[in-house]
Amino acid sequence: MRNKLSVLVLSMVLGAGMAWGGPPTVDTQTMDGIQSRLDRAKVNQHGDVQVTYDRGVATLTGTVDSLATKLDAEKAAKKAPGVTQVVDNIQVRVQGMDDQQIARQAYHEVAMYYAYGVFDYVTPEVQNGTLVVNGYVTQPFKKVDLGRILERVKGVSAVQNNLEVLPNSQFDDRLRLQLARAIYGNANFTPYRNLAQPPIRIIVKNMHVTLEGVVVSNMDRVQAGMVANTTGLSFSVTNNLRVVKG
Repeated sequence: MRNKLSVLVLSMVLGAGMAWGGPPTVDTQTMDGIQSRLDRAKVNQHGDVQVTYDRGVATLTGTVDSLATKLDAEKAAKKAPGVTQVVDNIQVRVQGMDDQQIARQAYHEVAMYYAYGVFDYVTPEVQNGTLVVNGYVTQPFKKVDLGRILERVKGVSAVQNNLEVLPNSQFDDRLRLQLARAIYGNANFTPYRNLAQPPIRIIVKNMHVTLEGVVVSNMDRVQAGMVANTTGLSFSVTNNLRVVKG
């Protein structure tokens, strides 16, 4: 009888041990699923993100190097089975990057954008990691593209995209071409014509013209304004060209 009791107790203990070492809990499976999606999004190649999970809520903490990576992490976690809500406490932080350096990189990304042309004008400014983007573009897709591109600039923690999409107008299009030919076809502006990025930007909105950008002398500034004023049938010309020597 004592032997039978011992066997029964042993089987109960072993059974309990098997239960303790049984299949993963729902929380563990969900955590693994979140981590797998973060790995596929390559989040931790751009920082160090930690995850906690409790009853459907995934909380993300840690640091990454850009707003885009922060958003990628949030999107990846939301797609994991079992996640009903994501609390994103990730911080964007890059050592050795100040606002001025971030702004320079943002300007570079704008200049390298394939669709950034002489009829667009974009000015990124950085304030405590927040990138404020002002200016004009001729097509809606440019505003969307530039917003996404600038989210990936290292050190940017937020993007305020204030770009104005200029109205679609055949009259404006014709005036833009007339102005571009008149300004960049002028012998006085030959040095500007040969630059990779046209420094004189021609903004046309409902037949109103604004010149933006930079020139190397006040004489060039005045000359560009005169050319714009005598070209086409614009309603007004505003000359915002800045003189930057050297």
